[in-house]
Amino acid sequence: MKRPLLAALGVVVLGVVLPQAGCARPTPERLLPTLPTNPYAIVKRMSHDRTLFTQGLLIDRGKLIESGGNYGESRLLLRTLADPRPLRTHRLPVRWFAEGIAVHDGKLHLLTWREGVMQRFSLPELEPEQRFDYRGEGWGLASDGTHLIQSDGSATLRWRSPAEFSEWRRLTVRVGKQPLERLNELEWVNGWLLANVWLTDSVVAIDPRNGCARWRLELGELLDASERRSTDVLNGIAWDADTGLLWVTGKLWPWLFALRIEPPPLPTQTAPGGSCT
Repeated sequence: MKRPLLAALGVVVLGVVLPQAGCARPTPERLLPTLPTNPYAIVKRMSHDRTLFTQGLLIDRGKLIESGGNYGESRLLLRTLADPRPLRTHRLPVRWFAEGIAVHDGKLHLLTWREGVMQRFSLPELEPEQRFDYRGEGWGLASDGTHLIQSDGSATLRWRSPAEFSEWRRLTVRVGKQPLERLNELEWVNGWLLANVWLTDSVVAIDPRNGCARWRLELGELLDASERRSTDVLNGIAWDADTGLLWVTGKLWPWLFALRIEPPPLPTQTAPGGSCT
């Protein structure tokens, strides 16, 4: 979602106050601290394009692919992990606001924010191929190996067919019994679905069988105050299965960080009765 940050923060502040009067759902800022944190270690730090309004990030066959948003500036970049200079760049139509990306069956899939377009590209050429239309906003995108998974900034995730991008399944993400709103960038990691929560420094781990958020990464210490501006929110998570490293960055961030994490195994039983307690 791309509302002005101050306006968005105003909504967040109201969301914190109103639940005390029973008028609104708890905001992510109230729900996230109830989840246990998973430790991580910073393995390396690499230069990142500070002009790129990062919307999606992934690693495919040793290459890092990134989507940058904003109207008139949206583009795709493909680079190696050793060199910040892009090997390939594809600029998108000026009327498109690029969002999340995912690789499925050797093809790159790109969401747009409010344009209702999912565009498929060849790899590594980044040449446009098929285009699909959908309703609603597009935020994050991931692949579980069978379906594409889409977020739209709410607590709802949609599993979609890669062949025609039709909806196959819908799931509400919850902390306890409360929906967790503002789900953004997505990444599939060892059976967990990781999701960045917009306007926070949190990445939550979701059990895709039932929508229960089980643990989180707190990444607020990656940038110091001198490196962070108001628009520079966390928004980019990419799992490198070959190295077991989680790469993270944010909108207009100066750095990419490689993190060592140890995701716990999925629970052996799913939560009964719609509760995630």
